[in-house]
Amino acid sequence: MKLDKENTKQIMKIVVVAILLLVALINIQPLWNMFAVFIGIVSPFIWGLAIAFILNIFMTFYENKVFKNGNARGNTSKVNKVKESKRNAKNKKKKGAKRTFSILLSILTIIAVIAIIMVLIIPQFIDVISNLIKNIPSYLENLKNFGISITEQYPQINSYIQNIHIDTVALRDGIMNISKDVLSVTINQVSSLISNIVNFFIAIVFAVYILANKEELKIQAKKFIYARLNKENADYVLKVSRLARDCFRNFLTGQAKEAVILGVLCAVGMLILQIPYAGPIGALTALTAFIPIVGAFIGGFIGAILIVAVDPIKAIIFIVFIIVLQQIEGNLIYPHIVGKNIGLPSMWVLVAITIGGSLFGIIGMIVGLPILSVIYAILMENTNKKLEEKQLIQKFVTED
Repeated sequence: MKLDKENTKQIMKIVVVAILLLVALINIQPLWNMFAVFIGIVSPFIWGLAIAFILNIFMTFYENKVFKNGNARGNTSKVNKVKESKRNAKNKKKKGAKRTFSILLSILTIIAVIAIIMVLIIPQFIDVISNLIKNIPSYLENLKNFGISITEQYPQINSYIQNIHIDTVALRDGIMNISKDVLSVTINQVSSLISNIVNFFIAIVFAVYILANKEELKIQAKKFIYARLNKENADYVLKVSRLARDCFRNFLTGQAKEAVILGVLCAVGMLILQIPYAGPIGALTALTAFIPIVGAFIGGFIGAILIVAVDPIKAIIFIVFIIVLQQIEGNLIYPHIVGKNIGLPSMWVLVAITIGGSLFGIIGMIVGLPILSVIYAILMENTNKKLEEKQLIQKFVTED
């Protein structure tokens, strides 16, 4: 290879990148800690972007369907500049009002959906808790009778209990230490809650700002990209961005469909099996279904708590039912509906959920699917392009 100026620059770049990677690997833990701190600082804005993305789906619907612009365009060539300026200002004002009402309606729509689900679920929890409090005396009486019967049948247990020595001083010190720990944890949790509330409002404000100015921000982003990359690379970056946007949007749509189907199946199955709280638990299952695969288990666990206070036998039947339903959902419904919506084969849906969940927990499971969908689409496009260059694409089409 001839060592000219261009080759020397490429070699220098490779060497610099290799050195940086080596330094990063040697100092991986400090770098990871710095990254975690950075993510904590910018997390309100990350959540703001996520909220804006979700709200934009509703906002676009309201702008295009509810607040349609019915004004016909006149012949602007015959109007003078003053009238045209006034018309543009008036249209801009109308557009701003339409955007404001669309954002407001989008927020109210999400709040309404959450409120309806909470209205279905929370009263049932209150009812269960009140029943538990009301039945505590009978539970304690049953426990006492059970203890008496056990000691009568097995006298050695009674003798063992009577020989137990309780160190009251150590017990008191232990309770004091636990109380201090509980107080410390409580203070930390309250502080964290306040911080999360503040971050949530910052995220909402940031999301509203993004939605209100999304056209201007889009133009600024394009300017930034084209100013720093050549046209071919900039076009590719924007293409990948549009692909990511469509994948995430389709993912949310598919997730919503799957949640509704799972909630309905859960409620119908409970009605057939005559299990109590079919409606509220079905709504809860639909809500938790937004967590891929394991959402049904979370909803089932909470539902079992509701049912066991009314009928323990029915609770056992419900647990068996929710396990079967989760298997159907995880292996059939979810990969088919969500995978089809984002253009990802069922096998890769399970791979994305497994890897994402292992790395980043629930958040990883949620965002892993659309991210892998984008990677899959890019790789398939690149693979087909390479096959076309080698004139082999027809061979694989024929074999399929």
